[in-house]
Amino acid sequence: MSYFKNTITLFVIFLISNPIYGHGPSRQKVSESIEINASTDEVWKVVRDFNNFNWNKSVEKISTSSNEIGAERTIIFKSGESIKQKLEKIDENKKMVNWRIIETDNKVLPVNSYSAKIFVKSSDNKTKVVYKSGFYRGFMGNDPPPELNDENSKKKVKIFIVENLNGLKEIFEKN
Repeated sequence: MSYFKNTITLFVIFLISNPIYGHGPSRQKVSESIEINASTDEVWKVVRDFNNFNWNKSVEKISTSSNEIGAERTIIFKSGESIKQKLEKIDENKKMVNWRIIETDNKVLPVNSYSAKIFVKSSDNKTKVVYKSGFYRGFMGNDPPPELNDENSKKKVKIFIVENLNGLKEIFEKN
């Protein structure tokens, strides 16, 4: 019994006396939502259309292979940068679309393993659109440069999502 206590004591001392080193980046999340004065069905029709992404004013053009699961689209921004996405899932019952980024220009979205889901829900005679994303920062190693760290990656993703949601709202609420 004494041997067992001594072993545990030594193990605890070892854990306390040794610094704990990080093991790389942790998964980041950004979630934003917006209410739109339009029917849920009208908004869903636009959101589920992978061939169209005219919600973001920074987008110059889009090219897609189809509107089916597995389809890829390239979004080219007015600044010349681009991102390539792959459609993972469309759930008509939940009114949810899910895609992931397979290529990105780090100036636009400094991320790795980015995936996004958009939910379209009815909310008091309006439509609530919820946009959720999960990703790792642009630099996967330790000590990333500032433009590829967690903080900047989250900031750029949030800007991208908010621009998308505001653009979607503008499509339906033009005054």
